Amino acid sequence: MKTVVLSSTLAICASADENLMEIYTNRVFLHQNFIDQKSSFSLNLPEPVTLNDIDVSASCEIRSLKLNEREIVKDYDYVEVEKAKKELTKLKNRLNALNGKSKFLSDFSLGKDVQDIGVLKENSCKFYILMLENFSEISAIEDEIYELNLKIKKYNPKYFVRLDLSFECGPKFVKISYPINVKFQLQNKILADTVKKKVNILQNLVIKNPLSQDLNNLTVVLYPFAYSSNLSPARFYPWYEGKNEPVLAAAEYSAITQDSYEETAKTSRADKDIQAQNFQNTPSHAWQIKNAALKPNEEGSFVYDRQSLDAEFDIFIDGYGASNAYIRVKFTPLNSVEYADTTIKIDGINIAKSNGIDIKPNEENSIFFGKNDLIGIKKEKVNNFTKESFFGNNSSVTEAYKYSVKNNSNSAWNVTLQERLPISTHEDVKVSVKNMPKENRIDNEGRVSWDFELKSDESKDIEFSYVVTKPTK
Repeated sequence: MKTVVLSSTLAICASADENLMEIYTNRVFLHQNFIDQKSSFSLNLPEPVTLNDIDVSASCEIRSLKLNEREIVKDYDYVEVEKAKKELTKLKNRLNALNGKSKFLSDFSLGKDVQDIGVLKENSCKFYILMLENFSEISAIEDEIYELNLKIKKYNPKYFVRLDLSFECGPKFVKISYPINVKFQLQNKILADTVKKKVNILQNLVIKNPLSQDLNNLTVVLYPFAYSSNLSPARFYPWYEGKNEPVLAAAEYSAITQDSYEETAKTSRADKDIQAQNFQNTPSHAWQIKNAALKPNEEGSFVYDRQSLDAEFDIFIDGYGASNAYIRVKFTPLNSVEYADTTIKIDGINIAKSNGIDIKPNEENSIFFGKNDLIGIKKEKVNNFTKESFFGNNSSVTEAYKYSVKNNSNSAWNVTLQERLPISTHEDVKVSVKNMPKENRIDNEGRVSWDFELKSDESKDIEFSYVVTKPTK
C-alpha cells in the first residue's frame, strides 16, 4: 500500500540523476542534477521553501518557475492515520448504539402483574447477563477508541510544494539548489585496546531523508563551520589610553553565494560501495561521502572515517586534586575528528558517553579513560601541621605531603604523579622545593611531576614539600 500511494503522489515529478547534500553546522542545502529533461517538468520540494530559496541553472533559458500550494505527503503514516480515522468513526457509532441499548435495558419494566417470585428471579438473572455483556463491549470499544486517538494525535503530517519548471528547450542539464530541514547527527566512537596499544576512532553520520522521494546517487559533504558566519575580521578601532573605549558597532554581514557544483552527467553509482574521504577545500578541510542512497523518509547511518592509531597508555595521578589514578592514552590522529556525541570504551568496556571531545589532527592528543581502581594511592600530610619560621625580616612556611602508590593490577604501568607548587608573583617572595625523590620537571605554571614505572604489586613512595619565604609585615 505504501508503494502505491507514493507512486501516485510522484507520478508527474522528475527524479534527480544526482544529489549533492551540503551540511554546515547550522544549515543544509540540497543540489539536484537532472539530465535530458523535457521542456516542462515538475519537482516536489519539502516545506518550508520559497522561490527566493531556489536557485536553478540549466543548459537552456528558463521560461517560468511556479511554486504551487502545499500538499500533504500521502506516505505510509498518512495512510495508516486515515484508516484509524475511519475506524474511529465506526467505533464511535457502535459506542453510541451500545449506550442506547444500555438505556433501553435500564428503562425496561418487567410489569406490575408479575407475581411469581421464581419468574422474577429468572428474568433478573437474564437482565444481569445482558447488561454485563453490554458494559463489557462498551469498555472494550472505549479502549480501542483511546488507542486510535493516541495514534492520530502522535501523527505529524508532512507537506510538500510542487515546483513547475518550463524551459525554452528540452535541457540536457538542469541543476536545482534549495535549503532543506534535515535531521542529522554526528556520532563518534573512541575504542582503546591496552593489549594491542591501539586507539580506534570511528566517525559516523546519521541522517534522515526529508523528501517523499528517493535520493539516489547521493553525495554528502560535511563542513566543520557554519554557513554565513565569520565572513570578515572584527572592525579595527584605535586604542585610546586614559579615556573610555568607544562602543563597537555591529559587524555588517553579506550573503555567501553558493559555489557551483560540477555540472557533468555521470552514470549510476547504485551498485558501488559507499566511499568517504577527507579533502581540503579553500576554507578548510571537509568530509565527503559518495555513492549513498536514501529511501523516502529513511534514516541512514554512514561511517565516513576509520582510524587505527598507535597509542601509549599510562596512569596519571592528580595529587593536587582528589589524588585518583586515571588511565591516560596518548595518540596522534591523521585526520580531523569532528565534535560529536562520543562513545568511549577501553578493552571492550563502556566507560562514558560524552557530548564531544576536542581532538586535533597531526599532533599528539591525550584522552582520559576514567579511574583505575587497581592503583592504590595514599596521601598524608607529614606531621599533620604547617611549619612556620621567622628569620629577621622574613618568615618561612613549610608544607610537606607523602604519597604511597601501589600497583595492585596484573599489568605494569608507567605512572605520572603531578602536584601543584605555589608561584611567586613578587621578587621578595621565594619558593623552594625539597622533594624526595627529586621531581622530573617543574613548569612555569607550578606543575611538579614525577615519572616512574610500577610493575605488578610494586610500590613507590614520594615526598612532596616546599618552603615559601616572604618578608614579614
